[in-house]
Amino acid sequence: MRRTFFSFVLLLFILTACNNKEAESNYYLSLNGESEHWKLNGYEILMSPDESKAGYGTLTMKGENKHMANFFSFKVYTVVDGMENRLHSGSVSGATDIAKQTTGIIEGEGGKNLTEFPEVDKIYMTVTWNDDETDGDQEEKIVLYDKEKNSESFLD
Repeated sequence: MRRTFFSFVLLLFILTACNNKEAESNYYLSLNGESEHWKLNGYEILMSPDESKAGYGTLTMKGENKHMANFFSFKVYTVVDGMENRLHSGSVSGATDIAKQTTGIIEGEGGKNLTEFPEVDKIYMTVTWNDDETDGDQEEKIVLYDKEKNSESFLD
């Protein structure tokens, strides 16, 4: 009986020690938004201690099936305590139909640039394009998340 009791206590001690890891946080977001000329659907952010990924979104120009431009780019930013950090970007140049563009994906090891993700105040995308219909570059901002408008973090 005594031997069984000590074996049980030893087993319990080992199992308790194995379970003494720090908790890890993993985040997955699917974000959508729009501006005057653009609509973004399905932009995803995945962050874990081991990896980070952003992308898979589709940018569509509102009311256009085809729209030729000489230049198109997008940039995605996070804002934490007033500091902007570029998370993802892409561009094309030369005569291109920009009516529907995919963002592609960016991957990284570890979520080091996003480890304070619950502190994110804002996530937004800027879209810049240059076409024959307008003079100079056009730029619009698509807000994907704004803590002030939502009054709280989406991670609380």
